[in-house]
Amino acid sequence: MRRKDIDWLRLFGIFLLFPFHAARIFDSREFNYIHSDAVSSAGMTFMNVIWPWFMPLLFLVAGIATWYALQKRDAIHFLKERVLRLLIPLVIGIVLIVPIQGYMARLQQGTLNGGYFNYLFTQFFPDFSDISGYRGTFTPAHLWFILYLFVISCVLLPLFVHIIHAKQKKGIGVIGLLFDKSWFLLLLIIPLSISEALPDIGGKNPFFYGFYYTIGFLIASNEGSTKAIEHSRWWFLDVLALSSSLYFYTRTFLDGFSDFAWQSVLLALLRNLYGFSAILTMQAFASRYLNRGGKVLDYLNQAAFPVYILHQSVMMVIAYYVLLWTNSITLQFALIVLLTLVACFTLFEVCRHIAPMRIVLGIKVANKRTNEPVKG
Repeated sequence: MRRKDIDWLRLFGIFLLFPFHAARIFDSREFNYIHSDAVSSAGMTFMNVIWPWFMPLLFLVAGIATWYALQKRDAIHFLKERVLRLLIPLVIGIVLIVPIQGYMARLQQGTLNGGYFNYLFTQFFPDFSDISGYRGTFTPAHLWFILYLFVISCVLLPLFVHIIHAKQKKGIGVIGLLFDKSWFLLLLIIPLSISEALPDIGGKNPFFYGFYYTIGFLIASNEGSTKAIEHSRWWFLDVLALSSSLYFYTRTFLDGFSDFAWQSVLLALLRNLYGFSAILTMQAFASRYLNRGGKVLDYLNQAAFPVYILHQSVMMVIAYYVLLWTNSITLQFALIVLLTLVACFTLFEVCRHIAPMRIVLGIKVANKRTNEPVKG
């Protein structure tokens, strides 16, 4: 069964990256590949609002999709699909697409030494001093999501296969049964908060995102969980309203303490309550109102992954020239987002007809007989 509500949530998360990464250009708190001297308080507020939940949403949705994928294929075929759809685009993307961002960064910063190919082999590939890559060094950049998704899905595959086999032999089990209890789902913010204390890589915690991925898989494993979440949509919305108010009110005076101070622990719990209740609310309303599709959804599903791979490199090129052209932050932001969307979809339309580029971007091709997507 194709979960169209989950497709819409995935698309929402992916296309939310366009305004998010555009807003980061005007963020005073952290450097970026292309960075404006002007600061947008509206953009910073927007990032603060979506940051606790938009990447966790993508990992949770990926976990749900993994449950359905493993109903149709065994572990070997699943791993093969992961390599074709994630690992190959990741490696090729780091070589061909990601360096454009560092090149544009050095161009804006005035630290470029030579042309593009000289930059590649003397400044990008040899320099691992700053994995963020904001100053033109080696980085996976935005493709860290694909890297994490590939590693997490491979590491957790034995556990997931065991859960599927155990369910077939013994039923769903006690833990699985709890996933159709709304109160239990919200209690998961406790292990989520604990996972944040585990080691991360450049501020991106594989344990935290792996736990969200696992939650998505376990939600999908219990057929009653989706219905229970849908029926609790107004309750989750109430929790979201309360938790968001508490989080944004208290973060002004609870932030900045040591990692294990009670203030930091409380802030982590409130942040994760806000983030997880936002995801559950979105899933609940999507299940209720968005479990439908059509040609638009089919097209966007095919375009989403390649557009994601392309978007940040395309955006940095466009942002470099837009910042030179106008001083209006509002106009700059709007142009960067709109032109990036147009350019990415144009590139997708071109690349989908070129077989090698379909491999680079992980583009699926429609089967002419069944109109079902198959791997290109």
